[in-house]
Amino acid sequence: MLSCDYIQAARGLLPSDTELAHCRVTDFFRNIIVEDVSVYLYKGYIVGVGDQLPAASRVDLDGAYLCPGLVDSHVHIESSLLSPTEYARLVSPRGTTAVVADPHEIANVLGYDGMLWMLRASEGLPISMYFMAPSCVPATGFDTAGASLQAADLAAFTMDKRILGLGEVMNYPGVLACDPQLMEKLSLFLNSHAVIDGHGPGLRGKDLSAYVLAGIHSDHEATSPAEALEKLGKGMWIMARMGSGARDLEALIPAMNADTCRRMLLCTDDRHPEDLAGEGHIDAAIRALVSGGIPWMDALRMACHNPASYFGLKQQGAIAPGYKADLVAFRDPHEFSASLVYKAGTLVAKDGYSTSEPTGMPGATASPPPARDSVNIKWLTKSDFVIPWQSGKARVIECSPGSIVTGHGLTEPSQENGVCVSDTARDILRIYVIERHTGSGAIGKGFIRGLGLKRGAIGSTVSHDSHNMIIAGVDDESIFKAARRLNAMRGGFVACEGDDVMAELALPIAGLMSEAPSETVIAAMEQFARYFRENEVPGSSPLMSLSFMALPVIPSLKLCDQGLVDVDQFRIVPLFVEHSGSA
Repeated sequence: MLSCDYIQAARGLLPSDTELAHCRVTDFFRNIIVEDVSVYLYKGYIVGVGDQLPAASRVDLDGAYLCPGLVDSHVHIESSLLSPTEYARLVSPRGTTAVVADPHEIANVLGYDGMLWMLRASEGLPISMYFMAPSCVPATGFDTAGASLQAADLAAFTMDKRILGLGEVMNYPGVLACDPQLMEKLSLFLNSHAVIDGHGPGLRGKDLSAYVLAGIHSDHEATSPAEALEKLGKGMWIMARMGSGARDLEALIPAMNADTCRRMLLCTDDRHPEDLAGEGHIDAAIRALVSGGIPWMDALRMACHNPASYFGLKQQGAIAPGYKADLVAFRDPHEFSASLVYKAGTLVAKDGYSTSEPTGMPGATASPPPARDSVNIKWLTKSDFVIPWQSGKARVIECSPGSIVTGHGLTEPSQENGVCVSDTARDILRIYVIERHTGSGAIGKGFIRGLGLKRGAIGSTVSHDSHNMIIAGVDDESIFKAARRLNAMRGGFVACEGDDVMAELALPIAGLMSEAPSETVIAAMEQFARYFRENEVPGSSPLMSLSFMALPVIPSLKLCDQGLVDVDQFRIVPLFVEHSGSA
C-alpha cells in the first residue's frame, strides 16, 4: 500500500477519492466517539480523519456513526448452504466486510481440492474471505471422511496471505495425548507465527492449561460465563457464538465487562441462510449484546476491532490513516443496522441492498468443485437398515433443541418380530449414519430421543464433520426413501413420508452447498420449516440439530458410520449394553 501518492493524498497535495463528511467516528484506540469529522478515502485506504483535505467526491453522512467493517471471526461458509459468491451477497449488506472461514467441511469431503476450490471461488467478492487451514481432516478415527490432510499437505498454505493460521483443533484428546500427526500440524503453524484456533467444549483445569500450552489461543465453544472466564484467564480469546444450531452469545453476557470484552470476538460458526436473511449476521449479534446490557462500543469492539488484533490484520479494524477503507455507517447504535457499507473505499451496499455485483470467479455460483461426485453410497436395500432386537437396554442419543451437546441415555427399545422399531410415544427414533465417500457400505445404527418427529424420516448429507449421510426416522419405507433421494440429488436435505418427498434441497457442491441463488435456497428451507411446524417438530432448526448428531468431539454420545461413540470416554461403544446396570 505504501507509496508516495498516498502520502501526498494524506497531505492534501492530491485529492482523495471520497470525503465522508459529518461522521461520528468510533475510535477504539481511545474508546471514544469523535464527533462531526470527515474521513477521507484514497485507493481503498483511509488517508485522513478530521483533516481538511480536497476530495473528488463528497458524501454527507449527516451525523451517522461510522465504524470499521464487521468481521465474523469463525464461520463455516458451507453451513450457509450457499456458494461463496451467494454468501457474500447475503451478508455484505448487513455490514460484514470480512470473514475468517474454516473450510473444514468441504475439506473433509474433497480434501486439498476442496480447499483450493474455496480459495478460488471466494476471489473478487464484496467481502474479504480469509481462511484457516483445517486441522482435523479427518476429525477423528471414529468415522470415515472423504479425505485426509496431513502436515505436509498443509505446508503450502502457510505461504498464502489469505490463510491466517490453523483452524479449530477439535481433537483435544489428541493434543493432550501428544498425537504425533497433530503435533506436527501444530508445530508447522507455530513455526510460521500463525494463529491457531481452538475447540475445547467443557475443557477446564489442568487439561485446559495443557491445551493452551500447545499454542492454541482461541475458543468458540464456551457455553457458560465460568468456562469463558477461566479460558480468558489462561490467555485465550473467546469467540462468542451466534449460530443456528448453537447460540451461546447471550449466555456469555455475564462474563463480559469493559476489560474482558477486549479479549472477545463474535462469530456465527454455523448459520443457515434463512437466519442470515431474516435475523442477520454479525449485526444481529451486536443487537443481541446491546439488548442484553452490553455497552454498544464494547459490542462493536468485539465485532470489528478485536478480530483484527487477534488475527494480525494490521491494516483492519480501525478508522485511522493507513487502515483499509472497509467501513459501515449506521444511525442508531442501540439498534445497529448498516445504512452504508464500503469495501476498499467502494460503496457495496446501501440500506440493506447490494449496490455492486461480485467480480470474482466467473460462474462461481454454478461451478461445482473440480473433483469426483461426493455421494457414493452402495446400492442399499431395506434390510441394510434393520436393527436386530436384543434383550436388555440400548444406548440412546439424548438431544435437545438448540444444543449440540447430547446426553447418553439407556432404554429398552420397542420391537416387532425380533426387529427394533421406533417408538414415537416415547419420542425414540432410529438413526443411521451411512458412509458416502467410498461406497464401503458401512452404516452406524442407533436410537435418538428429542427430535420430536412423529412420522416419516429426515435425512441429510450435512453431518459434521465427515459429512456422511445421516437419517432419522419412524418407519422403514420413509428411511429408505430418504437414502435413495439423497443419493439421486448428489446430496442435500430431504423429508419423506413413505414414498413421498415432503421437502427437499439439493446440495450438489460436495453434498454441502447449493448452486442456486440464496433466494431459492431460503425458499426450500422455508418449505422444511413449514413441514416441521405442521408436524409440531420442536426446535428452530431440526436439520441443523440432526447434522451435529454425528460429531464425535462434542459430548456425550454420537453416531458415526463405524458405530456409537462415547465422547466422554472417546471410544466406540456397542449399541446394546450387556449388563443393564452399567454403561
